[in-house]
Amino acid sequence: MIDGREVGAYVGEMRWDALFDDLESQLHSARDADRESEIRERTRLEQSRLTLVQRLLGQVGLPIGVTTAGGRPLSGILTHVGSEWVSLMVEGRSVLVPLSSLQSLRGLGRGVGQVPSGVAAKLGLRSALRGLSRDRVHVSLWLGAASRHSGVIDRVGADFLELGLVATGEERRAANVRDALTVPFRAIDSLESAAPD
Repeated sequence: MIDGREVGAYVGEMRWDALFDDLESQLHSARDADRESEIRERTRLEQSRLTLVQRLLGQVGLPIGVTTAGGRPLSGILTHVGSEWVSLMVEGRSVLVPLSSLQSLRGLGRGVGQVPSGVAAKLGLRSALRGLSRDRVHVSLWLGAASRHSGVIDRVGADFLELGLVATGEERRAANVRDALTVPFRAIDSLESAAPD
């Protein structure tokens, strides 16, 4: 025969066990929720430290679209990222766009690059323009969607460039230069290589 006191004690222990199990379950759930909340907050904090350059470095070699300050929509393969500019391959032409001219970007994947250091961190707009000037590359300089000038970069200053205006296809010689255009860096919408032959 079962003693009523034993049953009562057993039922009481079961209630306590159920209560403790429930409390332990609630504690685990609260701890998991806190952990998830902390992970989300750390992720948001890490993302808030990303720069546009890092974001773009994770897209090199991939197709993207950009719209410039002058309203030019460009779509192509992102080929290079400097500290102040990006370069796209658009229909066989290399197009350099200052970061200050970027209005929007489309088609970016989830990738993120490392913070540039050393030489890469120093590849500013002036460095890129000096390289084009040194190589006497024939370029089209866009100051807006409808303002295009062709020529060769003759001089690169601290915050401006001088473009010797030469007709497309002509060599940069004194006799071929129609005029010289001085342009502050902040006015450059984009710069592209001459059309391929």
